[in-house]
Amino acid sequence: MEKDLILKVLIFILALSGLIIAFVSDRINQKETKPKEITYEIIDENEVCPEALEEIARDNELVYYLPCIKSNQIKIKFSDQTEYSLKEVLEKNILTIKELKEKGLKVIEYPLEEAVDENYIEEIPENAKKFLTLIEDNSIILTEEEIERYNEEIKKKADMVYDVEKTTSLTKSEILSYINSYQLPTLPKYNGNTTLTKNNTQSILDNRNLEAVKDLETIPKGLIIKRANLRSFPTDVHFYDQKNVADYDSIQETELHVATPVLILHESKDQVWDFIISPFYVGWVKKENIALATQEDWNNFVYHNSFAIITEAQIEVEDTILDMSVKLPYIGVTKEGYQLILPRKKEDGTVGQKQITIPKNQAHLGYLPYTKRNVYIQAFKYEGIPYSWSGMDQGVDCSSYVSNIYRSFGIKFPRNTSSQNKSVGTIIDVGNQTVSQKLNKMQNTNPSLLYQNGHVMLYLGNLDGTNYIIHAPGGKQVSVTALTESSSYLQAINKIVKVDKSFLEK
Repeated sequence: MEKDLILKVLIFILALSGLIIAFVSDRINQKETKPKEITYEIIDENEVCPEALEEIARDNELVYYLPCIKSNQIKIKFSDQTEYSLKEVLEKNILTIKELKEKGLKVIEYPLEEAVDENYIEEIPENAKKFLTLIEDNSIILTEEEIERYNEEIKKKADMVYDVEKTTSLTKSEILSYINSYQLPTLPKYNGNTTLTKNNTQSILDNRNLEAVKDLETIPKGLIIKRANLRSFPTDVHFYDQKNVADYDSIQETELHVATPVLILHESKDQVWDFIISPFYVGWVKKENIALATQEDWNNFVYHNSFAIITEAQIEVEDTILDMSVKLPYIGVTKEGYQLILPRKKEDGTVGQKQITIPKNQAHLGYLPYTKRNVYIQAFKYEGIPYSWSGMDQGVDCSSYVSNIYRSFGIKFPRNTSSQNKSVGTIIDVGNQTVSQKLNKMQNTNPSLLYQNGHVMLYLGNLDGTNYIIHAPGGKQVSVTALTESSSYLQAINKIVKVDKSFLEK
C-alpha cells in the first residue's frame, strides 16, 4: 500500500509538472508570436525625386538609399495604433530593410565600394595658401547657437535690418513713409550720354503711383527668383555724376540674391516694379524677379532645416546667378553633386521649383563652420571679381563682399558700411590714433574688419613683416593690398571690428 501511494504521488507530481511546463511553454510561445500578429503599412505621401539619394542603412555588401531626403517624412503605421517615422524604425531596429522592402518600400541599392557620400570638397584658392600659414588656432570661433545669439545682437544695434516674418500688416501712412524716405539726386546727372532733365525726374516720381498706396491688413509675400537690382525709384534710368562714365549710380541701393524673402507693399504705375521690404533694405525691384509666395514657400526656402549654401563667389545655373551664401533646400546627393531646389516663377506668378545639381566643391550642406581658415578661403574666392557699386553688373562692392563671406557662416550683416561699423562685432576705435598705434592694435586680431568712412576691408595679418588686407576697392577688383605706414587706407581707418565671442560677452 505504501509503495502504491508513493507511486501515485509521483505520477501526480509528474502530471502536474507536465501541465505547468505546457502552460509556461504556451505562454512563451504566445509572447513570441504576438509581435508577428501585429501588421503594419508604409505611408509615403511625398513626391519622389529619383536622382537624389539619402543613405538610410548599409551592411557588409550594400548601401541603401531613399530617393530624396524623406526618412523623417515616411511613416510606418502599425495595427496596434503605434506610428513611427522610417528613420525611427531603422534607428530602433523595429524592422529590417528586408522587411520594409517586402512591404513595398522603394529603396536604391549601391555596392559598398560605390557608395555616394555627402562630404563637401574643399578647394583652396592658390593665393590664400600663404595666408593660411598665419593661423595658429583654427578652432570654432562661434558655434551655431552662438551665431543665433550674435545675429540677435546685430539686430539690436543695426539700422536697415527688417524682420520680414513679423511684419504682417502696414498702414498707408507707413508704406508712404518707406517710399518717401528716398529723395531724387540733385541735377545735373547723366544717363550715359543723356543729360537728365526735370521732365525726366518728374516722370520717374509719377511712376511711384503714390495715389494708389493703400492700407495692407495682409501683406503679400514673395521670393526673389533671379539676382535683382534694388532701386530707390522705379526706373532703369541711371543717375551718374559724369557723361559716359558708368560708376556710381545714385539710385542703385543694393542687389538681392536668389531665394531672398520679400514683402510686397506697392506697385508702380507702369506695373513693372514692386516696392518691397527685404531683410536688409526697402526699395523698388522689377516684378519679373519676384514670385508670389505662400507661407509654405517661405518655410521651404527660408527656414528649411535641410539646406545647402553656395560657397563659390558666383556660379550660374539655369541662367540664374547664384552668389556666395545663397541658401537653397537640399533634397539629396548624387555622384555628380548635391541636389538642391531652385525657386522659379510659374505662369500664374507664384513660386515654382526646379531641381538642380551643384558640384560638391561649390556648395556646403548647412552653413560653413566659422573658423579662421574658412574666412580666408571664402575671402580669396572673390579675388579678381570686379567692383560694382551696390552690386550692379553682377559684381560686389566692399560691404556686400564682406557680408557674403560672413553669411556663409550664418552671420547676417546689415548691408551698408554705415550700419556695419556700429553693429557687427566688438569695436576698437582707432580714429584718433597714429598709424603705428593702429598697426599695433590690429596685431593678433586677424581676420578682423577694418572700417574707414564708406569703406570696409578684411585684415589678413602680418606676413613676413608686412600687414595685408583684402577688399573690394572702388573701380577695381577684389584684391590684396599691403597696409604700409604710408598707405592711405591705413591713415583713414577709424575702427577695427572683431567678429568673435567678445561681442556676446558685453
